[in-house]
Amino acid sequence: MIAVLDASVALKWQFEDEEATSASTALLQDFIDGKIDLVSLTLFPYEIVNAINVAINRKRIKEAIGYRVITYLTSLGIELRSFDGLIESTFTMARKYGLSPYDCAYMALAKKQKCDFFTGDRRLFHSIKNYFSWVRWIGDYRSL
Repeated sequence: MIAVLDASVALKWQFEDEEATSASTALLQDFIDGKIDLVSLTLFPYEIVNAINVAINRKRIKEAIGYRVITYLTSLGIELRSFDGLIESTFTMARKYGLSPYDCAYMALAKKQKCDFFTGDRRLFHSIKNYFSWVRWIGDYRSL
């Protein structure tokens, strides 16, 4: 089984005060155990770095911890796919559904791969769930 994930899911692996950490950790464990292949976009590490930078600026974590989190999350072996071939689909979804191109890029990848897309962004999930059956809220994930 293969699935696309966005950075919001991976960040839940590091921030215990986030919603749905148990389910996101179950996904990570299934990935580590080889039960599921996780793919994301080359955009993924940039979003991780941005989120950690914001967390440091808001005094949510210390800078030294931020460096460790970035190193850990970007070294897990999640396969990163190119944005090439997804530009038109990303733009079309962004215009049609009024979503950010960042979010739509992950969805375009999942659509192209014909697999589920897991997000930890509840707002995104609720805004799009009625249009795509393969968009999944990470809180609903159950271990394989």
